[in-house]
Amino acid sequence: MRISRIIIVLSIMTAIAISGCISGDEKPPADLLEPRENSEAGIQITATYLPDITDATAFEIKVTAHKNYNDDFMNNSYLRDSGGKTYQPLSYEGEGGHHASGTLRFPEIESKRFELVIKDVAEVNERIFKW
Repeated sequence: MRISRIIIVLSIMTAIAISGCISGDEKPPADLLEPRENSEAGIQITATYLPDITDATAFEIKVTAHKNYNDDFMNNSYLRDSGGKTYQPLSYEGEGGHHASGTLRFPEIESKRFELVIKDVAEVNERIFKW
């Protein structure tokens, strides 16, 4: 009787451990909606993932700068999924300049983990925002 209880408990613990390993990579991070920030070289860029936009993988971009910089987000950004595949932007709708603000859209991706990369802003080679 005692051995069968031990076997049952071990079976349950094994099932829980296996299910955690199988589904662990597919869960999005708990802080999916939290903005990501980068403040290198005196320019602050904030990127916020917009999961409510269903026809694209989209981000709200906000910039605070007190000097000139490359604000061409269509040509200096890309999205990288968890498998390493990169995607070019579909559009950037918004304003540029010292207080840029807008929506940067990429093709819709399936990955729950991804990185937004913004290149060559104020002599910073790459600013990487991870989800």
